[in-house]
Amino acid sequence: MENRHPGIKRIDFLGVPIDILPEDEIEDVFRTFAEDGRQHQIVLINFFDLMRARRSKEFKKTLKHSSLVIPTAVSIWRGIKFLGKQPSYRYRPFDFVIRILGLMEKYQKTFYLIGGKQNALQTVFNNMRISFPGLNIVGRYTGFYSSKMEENILLAIKKASPTFLLAGDGLKGGDKWIYSRFESFNPGIYLYCSECFSIFSGKKKKGSKKSWESGSEVVSEVLKNPLKLFRGFIRLYYFLLLLIYRILGR
Repeated sequence: MENRHPGIKRIDFLGVPIDILPEDEIEDVFRTFAEDGRQHQIVLINFFDLMRARRSKEFKKTLKHSSLVIPTAVSIWRGIKFLGKQPSYRYRPFDFVIRILGLMEKYQKTFYLIGGKQNALQTVFNNMRISFPGLNIVGRYTGFYSSKMEENILLAIKKASPTFLLAGDGLKGGDKWIYSRFESFNPGIYLYCSECFSIFSGKKKKGSKKSWESGSEVVSEVLKNPLKLFRGFIRLYYFLLLLIYRILGR
């Protein structure tokens, strides 16, 4: 079931759903999601998520039924602009999650953490306590758990009934982990962000806003891992797709 905000427009970009979320609408949208008694999955989609959605029916289904699909990559933003569609907004994952957490604290909502190994999760929990002292954290559990533990974990989440659940490392399938278990959850906001867990736990640096805005963080990733250079073929395919869609007027 689609539980989308009526004021947010969704566009089709290369066959993948993308939502247009203006910055001045964020507070209203998330307060509505927090209080309307429905389930809401939020997906932060990067370039490789976009390309994966084109070939994975299961992942595309996850996006279609999500309340918000938010682009984070400059290549997606530029691609939408190139095709002459309605201008989109892209958000930096960590900053976007911080914004949501601030709103949950402001409106006295509850929060649940799941993901990461024990030490990392404890660090994330401690940092949350410091950064958002008014946030009511109603539970936490590690990722990388055994399958026999899942029933109890899902039951614990259901009993805690958090307004906002943030999921991270160690959950098989990432965003699909949330979507495939929706029947086990109560109404609330559910978001997977492995990058956020890594930054909150101190395993990864946030990086400069300037490099994110320009998209140059891709260069630093290649320098750290030269094997990622081969992903350039995927980007070349993406540019060809954009040309074809523009020529066809799609």
